[in-house]
Order: sequence, then C-alpha cells, then structure tokens
Amino acid sequence: MAAARHELKEDELPISDFYTLLGARTYARSGRRIVALCALAAKYGKELKLYEWNYKGGKKGWKVALANINVAGINLKQLAADAEALAAEHGIPLSWR
Repeated sequence: MAAARHELKEDELPISDFYTLLGARTYARSGRRIVALCALAAKYGKELKLYEWNYKGGKKGWKVALANINVAGINLKQLAADAEALAAEHGIPLSWR
C-alpha cells in the first residue's frame, strides 16, 4: 500500500482528466497531502483553483479534500503573488480589488 502513494512523480499533481494543467505552484507536499494553486483549462474556459489532495490509500488513491484546506502552514502572500502571475500568464481574469 505504501508504494501506491509514491506513484506520482515529484512534479505531478493528481488533476482530473476533465482539466488540462497549464501551470501550478505547490505549497505543501508529502506522501499523504498536496496543496497547490493550479491554472487549468477546461471545456468551458480557464480557471484558477487552489487544491488540497489527500492520499486515502490503496485503490482509493488521491482525493480532493472538501473545502477544508488548512492554510496555517502556507505563505498566503506568496500564494496571492503566484495567483496574479499565473492568471496573467494564462489569460485568466481575476476580480480582486
């Protein structure tokens, strides 16, 4: 079971096949948790999403956490700067004021 959690290469993210990953910044990564800001392309346009994935083991693999991202260990100033850079690079409009 432990080997399965290492199926992802160091720079890979468990993005759904629904999306094409345009770019990403990773903020936390372990054998059981990944937090990343992702610029994505989908059928209906481009999106900027903050993801947290948790490894559930065995055949369950990596699952997206449901709106419970712990940001205590994440540099939010850097995340905001990266969000602006990724959005500008990939033409994703932001409505921040």
